[in-house]
Amino acid sequence: MDHHYQNKLLRRAWVEVNLDAVAYNVMEIKRHLSGVKMLAVVKANGYGLGAIPTAQTIVKHGADYLGVVMLDEAFELRQAGVSAPILNTGAVYSDQVDYVLDLNLEQMVFQFNVAEALAKAAEKMNKIAKIHFKIDTGMSRFGVHFSKAVEEIERFKRLSHLKIVGAFTHFPMSDAVDKSFALLQIERMKTIKRELAERGIYIPLWHMANSGATLDLPASHMDMVRVGLMNYGYWPSFDVRRPFELRPAMSVKADIVAIREIHRGDTVGYGRKFMAEKDERIAVLPIGYADGYNRKLSKIGQVLCRGRRLPIIGGLCMDAAFVKITDEPQIQIGDTVTLMGSDGAEEISPHDIAQLIGSVSYEVISGFGRRLPRVYMKDQRIDYIHNELTR
Repeated sequence: MDHHYQNKLLRRAWVEVNLDAVAYNVMEIKRHLSGVKMLAVVKANGYGLGAIPTAQTIVKHGADYLGVVMLDEAFELRQAGVSAPILNTGAVYSDQVDYVLDLNLEQMVFQFNVAEALAKAAEKMNKIAKIHFKIDTGMSRFGVHFSKAVEEIERFKRLSHLKIVGAFTHFPMSDAVDKSFALLQIERMKTIKRELAERGIYIPLWHMANSGATLDLPASHMDMVRVGLMNYGYWPSFDVRRPFELRPAMSVKADIVAIREIHRGDTVGYGRKFMAEKDERIAVLPIGYADGYNRKLSKIGQVLCRGRRLPIIGGLCMDAAFVKITDEPQIQIGDTVTLMGSDGAEEISPHDIAQLIGSVSYEVISGFGRRLPRVYMKDQRIDYIHNELTR
């Protein structure tokens, strides 16, 4: 990295975000859709990439809605000047409904007391509260059970100053080979929509497709799809169709801060988990499990440097990691190491890391924390650096 920008990082470990890749992915996803709207999920700090710059890029390149799960996340976007429609798919309490209206949000609701509170608050403010009615078709997290959805929607419709602008559900397993339960959920939603139409009730936006269903289940697209992980360049699983290219938008990097020459019998790190059987050369990286680099990667993780794949050794520290570079004498202090991303022909993806630690790529990318500055790239150049700790 250019020294001018290194000095601004202070700590030589960072998350690199390619905003051009985000833009490309959104345009490719939109091209794949057939006349339906697209909601881009930017929860969890834009899946770790940074909510504000990713949201701005995503909206600029075609997303119709943004999705969050917390009022705080919506507040951050509105404070940054993001004016696009935002759906908060997280639950709110009845004493929080003023925030929904103040932030001009569309809110997920399934509890009648919350709908009542929202309607009363909207009446006081001379506004119309816009809600998306959540239906539980099999996730058992939020929503009215599908068997009671029609009668509950009728009850919600009687509230003044409240408009049901959307109805939606969520798939617990749309990206697996076995689609039988997902297909059952689709039928449940279609049945509810049909029964409502028979009663003269029409809701403008029906949606249920997440990334996996957007790829594999066109029957679930309805009026809008909700895409998260794919915006950032990653497929939701190994089992889904891949009808277009995605470009990974996130890398995690650190510069070597020290090199240690150790001898036979010397140990490395807490717990003395690595003991040298011969003279070894060890690089120390200023990144650890407090930054979201999972401690399970001790002894099994790999990193990239100068196009070579190198092993993590010893126990990961809160703020440091150890890499064996014995066979790479050309590697020096200050060299950049890639913990996730590409270097030459080599790549370490979030899926690779997830498989090693028994997790999913969603957890991997969203887990890199605020201690790591975000370095935003456009046109293969640094656009700007956001350091949460020094802003």
